[in-house]
Amino acid sequence: MFHKPFRVKTNTQLKGSERKRLRQEAMKQFPQLSESDLQVLFPPKEVMSAIKIITNGGDLGIVYCVQKLPLIFELEQKMYPTVYMLWSFPSILPSFTIWPQVYDRLSAGADLMLPGIVLKGQLHVKAYGNLQKGEAVAVNMTTNKAPVAVGLTALSSFDMYMAAQRGKAVKILHLVGDELWSYGTKLTIPELGPPPGYEVEVDVTSAAVGDNVPAGTESTRRVESDSVSESAMLILPGDLEGNAVESLCDNTTDLVLNVIAADKSEDLHVQEVQECVGTPEEDTDTEEPSELDVNPQESMDKLLEYCFLKAWKTTAKKVEFPLLTSNFYKLHMIPACPSGKQLDLKRSSYKKLSKFLSAMESLDIVTVRELTKGVESIMGINPNHVMLREFVDTEKPPECVGQMSELSTMAVKPAIVELYIVTHAVLPLFSNTGLRKGASLTVADVRKHVTDYVKKEKLQDPMNKNMVRLNAVLQAAVQNPNTVAVSWEDLMGLIMGRMSHSYQMYFSGEKTVAHKGKLDPVDIQVGKRKGNKKVTLINNLELYGINIQEFARECQHGVAASTSISSVPGKKSQQLLVQGNQVLFVGNLLIGKYHIPKHYIRGLDNAPRQKK
Repeated sequence: MFHKPFRVKTNTQLKGSERKRLRQEAMKQFPQLSESDLQVLFPPKEVMSAIKIITNGGDLGIVYCVQKLPLIFELEQKMYPTVYMLWSFPSILPSFTIWPQVYDRLSAGADLMLPGIVLKGQLHVKAYGNLQKGEAVAVNMTTNKAPVAVGLTALSSFDMYMAAQRGKAVKILHLVGDELWSYGTKLTIPELGPPPGYEVEVDVTSAAVGDNVPAGTESTRRVESDSVSESAMLILPGDLEGNAVESLCDNTTDLVLNVIAADKSEDLHVQEVQECVGTPEEDTDTEEPSELDVNPQESMDKLLEYCFLKAWKTTAKKVEFPLLTSNFYKLHMIPACPSGKQLDLKRSSYKKLSKFLSAMESLDIVTVRELTKGVESIMGINPNHVMLREFVDTEKPPECVGQMSELSTMAVKPAIVELYIVTHAVLPLFSNTGLRKGASLTVADVRKHVTDYVKKEKLQDPMNKNMVRLNAVLQAAVQNPNTVAVSWEDLMGLIMGRMSHSYQMYFSGEKTVAHKGKLDPVDIQVGKRKGNKKVTLINNLELYGINIQEFARECQHGVAASTSISSVPGKKSQQLLVQGNQVLFVGNLLIGKYHIPKHYIRGLDNAPRQKK
């Protein structure tokens, strides 16, 4: 649904009464959330907005944002959590688990098919839970329980079982990397550990996923089951007949699996494993007393203290004060939680975040003040406190967690890869390498294949190494049968000129779908309005993953000028207007903060000449 850009109709800040109604509606539609959870989700004094949108398909919707981070979207008066919200509360929706390779096809716009779901145990009537058609579900991966997508079930659980792993399982509404995710601060997926029941390593044969993953490639994944489910293949809409369902493992008796009891908190997997393969019953009986000896409140108190100290050593090391206590908990303490565990203030002896921070203040670790009525902020920290000095992080921190506190204020540097597509004109030149029409190649790949072909056919001029003699294939490729020889650079230019263009962008290691055509540069123009007043017009910001509303706000504050955003016919993204000639400021902002390479910015020469 959000695979293509949506149009914003209105963007209004919520008043007190509207915020209250939103909290009540969220509690009604997400009954798993407690009062303290809603307090963390919707902090009393932080800016909340309701954005009315029209999707590319013409559907009307509302996106609710907190501090410009989309947390909930509403379609047909039904609320759905975004992946940002699910990362803090992953258990509010039942979840399906997929292989990591399947996520690439979801990113390309595919829906989740039944063969793409990894089952815990054997296929049985309750294998897909107890869901009705049209229920909201989350999608996570075998390596990480952090949800990567939200969708609606295309069938009931019973119908999924009766379908014998054929057909569509989930219609994807929203996922990491789509336009709704890009509308936020583009936080990377946090590492929450594997879903319960997928911790045991098993070597399986990965099934073919479209054209990108060849059948028969070996991969090691974590799985817990009596047998491995069928192929994790996912099919693009309309391609069901053209994709073969291939078994992940032909002989499950060759696999030795340690099956442990399913996590009772998993809503989807309702049937627990009754017998453990190769594990005597005596072993499970002897383990139970040790679990009963642990006080749950003490364990949660220790976990809170651990996450508190770890946060100051990692993501909150360079924060600016004052810092809202709700932001500290949401952006620093929750990401500091070890894999497989979850913070829950209600299960601690403190019950509330304010009481926990008061306890830490009494130990002289932090200073907390109420700057605004009802809103507490952390004013500072004592870095020389003995608890901070002696703290040792026993868990290796996930790579993505360290970025979460900074991404709300820092832009993500995009990595831009220009690609060339093999066309019919140059296909004979690349066919010997196994490439087909439509294959994407980088500039380096094109140069390598052309160089290998020239050397294989011995076409390099022995008298002048800079020249290449053209045979019939090369003459047809460059579409010039009269040319006998050209230089290496001219040959590369002629070959690439006969190929189609596309590009792909990466944000924090998360790749976007490849786009056809050349990547348009950020276009900065200076125009005149009534009264000979100059204005700066900026196009194509959104192509580079830049939030145009945030960019407009930065221009407003940076040059003290008014801004406006409008849609331009024929343009792929919206246009930003800034009063006055602000080319110099906009260029410095794009290069300095957003890390856009200078050769992808057009119009910098329109900056006013500085007086000597």
